Order: sequence, then C-alpha cells, then structure tokens
Amino acid sequence: MDLDVDAFHGLYRQAIALSPAETPPTRSAEHTMGAAVDAYAFQRLPADLLDMVLDAGMKLEVHGIHPDHFTAVWPGARLMHPGHLFGPGKVFNIVRPRFFVSDGPGRTGSAGRTLIMAVPPGRDYVLHNARIVRQYLQARGLDPGLLRSVVRYPDAERGIAEWTGLPRLVRPGDRVLMGYVREVVSHWLRRGAAVTDEDGSDYYGVTRLLLPNGERVCALGVRFSFWGSIAANLAVACAGAGADEIIYAGKLGTLASPDDIYTRLFVPSGYLRLTGPPELLKEADAPRNGVLEHFPHLSTGLHMSVATVLEEDLAQRALGMGYGVESIDNEISQMAHAIAAWNSATGRAVAFSCVHFATDYLRRPDEPERPGRFDLTTHRHGGALRLKRSILRRVSRLLFEYYMTDSTGWNAAGPPIPAGASRPVNDE
Repeated sequence: MDLDVDAFHGLYRQAIALSPAETPPTRSAEHTMGAAVDAYAFQRLPADLLDMVLDAGMKLEVHGIHPDHFTAVWPGARLMHPGHLFGPGKVFNIVRPRFFVSDGPGRTGSAGRTLIMAVPPGRDYVLHNARIVRQYLQARGLDPGLLRSVVRYPDAERGIAEWTGLPRLVRPGDRVLMGYVREVVSHWLRRGAAVTDEDGSDYYGVTRLLLPNGERVCALGVRFSFWGSIAANLAVACAGAGADEIIYAGKLGTLASPDDIYTRLFVPSGYLRLTGPPELLKEADAPRNGVLEHFPHLSTGLHMSVATVLEEDLAQRALGMGYGVESIDNEISQMAHAIAAWNSATGRAVAFSCVHFATDYLRRPDEPERPGRFDLTTHRHGGALRLKRSILRRVSRLLFEYYMTDSTGWNAAGPPIPAGASRPVNDE
C-alpha cells in the first residue's frame, strides 16, 4: 500500500460514533422501491455470515475504515468475508465493504467478539451501508438496534484524495473524465484515439488519450467506490491539481418515466443537494457545462443528489417533484456544488458536466407499487447488462463527438496521433 502503518493510524485517530437515529431502516410501503428495498439490502450483505453472527450473539459494527487498512489499524482482526467480488474484467469501483472479526476490545470501547463491516471512508457511504444493515435486520424481523455501533473517521474522509495520491495523477490543464472510463476508453480507441500514457496505484488507474483532432483527455478510473461525498472530495482535488474540466459519466434514477430506463441520456443543468437542508445550485450559478453548450437539446433540467438509497422514500420524492427534479443519484449535485464553491473561493472556472443513463425509476407518491423489469436489484441481470452495454456505447459516442468538436479554450493544440499508437480492444 501507499501508506505506512503510522500513517494508517493517523487517519483513524479521530472517531465519530453515530446514533441509531442517523441510520434508520425504512418501511417498504413508504419507499420508492417498495418491497424491493428489502431485497436490495439482502443482495448487498452476506446473509449467511450475518445470520451466523447474530445466532452466536456476536456484536455487529460498521466502521468507515478502508478495508485494505483494517488489519493495520485494528490488530488481531481477521477477514471473515470479502464482500462483493467482481470478475477479472472489472478494474474500477471494485473495493466494497469487507467483513472482519475481532476478539478483543473494539475502538469504541466495547469488548467481546465483534463482526465489523469495514467501509471505504466517506460520510455518505458509511451512512448508506449502516442503513442497509439495519434494513436487513428489520426485514429479518430482528431489532435494527443489533447494529451496536456506526463510526466515521473525519480525517480519513476529508483527506481521502491526498492519502490515495490523487493530486499526483492529475496535471494542470487536464480535461478529466470519471465514471465509466474503461467502457468509454475502449470505444474511443476503436474510433482512432491513442493511448499516450498510463499510470496508476492501488487506488486509481489513469489513461491519457490523444484524440484524432489533437485533443487530450485524462481518463481517471477510481478503484474504490466513490459514493456521495467522496466524489465531491475527489472533484475538488482534481480542480486543485489544475484540471480545467471534469466530466462524470455514470448511472442514476429517473423521476420522469419508467420508459427512461436504459433509453434516455441525462445531462443535468441545475443541481439540488439533499444531504442536509435543501441547497439549490441554479444553472446560472453552476460551473460551466461544456456538454450542454454544444448539445443544449440534451438538457434534463434539475438533478437531485442524496446521501443514501435507503432514504429515497415517497416523501423525499415528493420534495424533489416540488423543485421539478428529473433525476436522482448520490454524487452529481455534490460534485457540482463542490466545484462551484471551489471556483468561487479561488477565482478559477473549472467546468463540470455529467452524462448519465437511468437504471431505475422512483415511483410517485400517488402511484401503487408495480414491480418492474428493472430496478436496483436487477441491474446485474443479463437483460439489464445488454441494455447497459448499448447505452454506454451511446454515452461514449456522445462524449467522443463532444471532445472532437469542443476544442476552443481547452488543450487541442498538439501533434497528430502517432502511427501505431492506438491498440485494439474487445468490443464489450
């Protein structure tokens, strides 16, 4: 790893224990996913392990400690379950929570055998995973209070970009692409882009590309899940390292129509942040949106970002409707607000755009629960994956066209692609 043991301990010296009221479960009848919200929780946890732990009377805790750091900062802990595992073809967004057992005194002072869910640091990601655990307990007919402790580590959260080494990978003048970078880069290489440089670490992978028009793009892949507030920290770090533009290609939920799923591209122009009191960033005050400057007809209006999926209930959905929100996720508005604040504080003009597709629909308060073909419990099924591959090609084509036509004021001046620089890749 990139940090020594002393540095690991420094990151997790300060701890904040959260109250159960901050990570409550939800009632399926009140949630936009309906009964699927329980299935969502079950899918994201090792049910057999949790059942064994609970039957044995072991304590259960959630800590915002990067799984790769856990045994260094919690001596004697042993890995019990690796969490969700991905195939060898997936190299980004693969570090998810893992489960460790400790027989000694915990960092919160509790003693006895404890199962700890180690979550990559980030306020929203810790909240999200704690709520999933409580949802699982409630769905099993158990007391959600069996999750005895939820702990955040603010130093590790605030400094995540620095201790993961992000600033050294981004250069002044970069146009940074984040999100589905592997899929986008594969498409671009088939259209004549060339790889000019590659770099990486345990936390990131960077591919620098030269497009046929001489434009240069820094494709930044993140190996850990940069959920919610983590994404805002990384965006500000890119700006601080000198990036001129950040584009985020990803997925979201639609509030408009179930027909949007895997068919419609979303390019927000305004941003509502709901990780506390509502904070609205209107289009006129938002960072420059290069994609909408070139493709204004793609605007999907106001987007809303929240901390956790479990809070996406009918009341929150109704609040979004009152603002005219079209889409929802956990990162977009947080990134936009963070970059806008950075620009205001520094006098910079870092641009920010998003190109996303919908994977699920949030039902209205007046709509009955109607289980559909696609939601957050089915996005890894075969039919959904085929549709995902198709719409990712559309995202890739759109972004390629954007970078090929939008060179004024960026970094287009450069040599033509050297002969033989591009390389073939698999289509999928």
